Amino acid sequence: MIRIVGLNSRTASIEARELFSFDAAGAEKALAAWRAAFPNVEAALLSTCNRTELYFASEKTELPNDATALTTILSVKMPETDAETLVVERADALHSFGEQDAAAHLFAVASSLDSMILGEPQILSQTKRAYELSAKAQTTGPILNAAFQKAFKTAKRVSVETEVFKRRVSVPSVAVVDFALNIFERLTDKKTLALGAGEMAEETLKYLADYGARSVVVSNRSRDKAEKLAAVWNATVVDWDARFDALADADLVIAATGAQEPVVKLDDYRRIEARRRGRPLFILDLSLPRNVEPSVGDRPNVYLYSIDDLEAACVRNREIRDRELPKALRLVDEEAARFMSEIESRRSIDAIRKLRDGWNEIKEAEVERLLRKIGADPETQGEIRYAFDRLVNKLLHSPTTTLRTDAQSPSAPALLDAARRLFRL
Repeated sequence: MIRIVGLNSRTASIEARELFSFDAAGAEKALAAWRAAFPNVEAALLSTCNRTELYFASEKTELPNDATALTTILSVKMPETDAETLVVERADALHSFGEQDAAAHLFAVASSLDSMILGEPQILSQTKRAYELSAKAQTTGPILNAAFQKAFKTAKRVSVETEVFKRRVSVPSVAVVDFALNIFERLTDKKTLALGAGEMAEETLKYLADYGARSVVVSNRSRDKAEKLAAVWNATVVDWDARFDALADADLVIAATGAQEPVVKLDDYRRIEARRRGRPLFILDLSLPRNVEPSVGDRPNVYLYSIDDLEAACVRNREIRDRELPKALRLVDEEAARFMSEIESRRSIDAIRKLRDGWNEIKEAEVERLLRKIGADPETQGEIRYAFDRLVNKLLHSPTTTLRTDAQSPSAPALLDAARRLFRL
């Protein structure tokens, strides 16, 4: 049995998500509380800015209900009565899944098909960290270990067999992946100049760093803001009045200021153009109004892209991703069905083993009782044991064959539950 209960950005407000969120230390405490409360039930906890989800499973023990499960982990953050109240009050924001739906949801989360931004690469690494933390807390077991490993393999299939991960949809990511990397073979030896120190510049620098950019200069009218951004990326700060000297040395420029008129005009560029010696210059103008005069883009070896160019690429990528989503979801459903078949096969084998062991135990006791009573010679004892073995094997043949052959069928869970109750396994 496997279940998921939690909430995400589609069903819950940011205020609700804050109440249910856990940092790494909090997650460790929550899992320790779970282990104490339910030592025979596996658990893993994923908590990000967009979701908090508890995954729990057991092969032998009845699972706690969703409210009890959430109350248990939330009680490390607040008194248990407050945790119970919170779960009741936020019930409308919660979602839960069981069995194959739970597996499909986990696989979709790891494959970034359930994210705010389809194909968001960070969620896979977040899911891996959540699993590693849960494994370290010793709350995972055979079911969740297999489920998360299958989730990671499914994410790899989605990334290889569809365009979901290949198409960026945020302006900074498109600027770097779809534009900069089409002009420069690599970024490791390129010099970057950031004109502006706001969120857009910071986000673009993040993507540049992911692709190897290391030499960064920041220039901003407010030097304090420039220094704060430079501290994050180990960058150099130049005064705003010296930005054109930095432009002469740059290979790649991020223009993202709040200026209402261009901060790089054609005449400005002409004054430093000869110093560039014809080197290619890639300019991302991420501002509106534009920071760089469009005519700068007409100069030789200058590649100037505006926010409109990038937005158009985002739209195209988003359309391609949306077209790929059904294919990716089919992969997820296929892997979830395969995973549940594997689980049911294992459960069937376990049930067959328990059934056979139980009947053989009864057989051995009865054989020993009979042999003590009749005092037969060794040859007769052998015949009696052989007869009892054949009888038990014949009686077991029908139920074990049914359990084995129906393990892959949709009725397998119900059949297994019936067998457990019928034979008290």
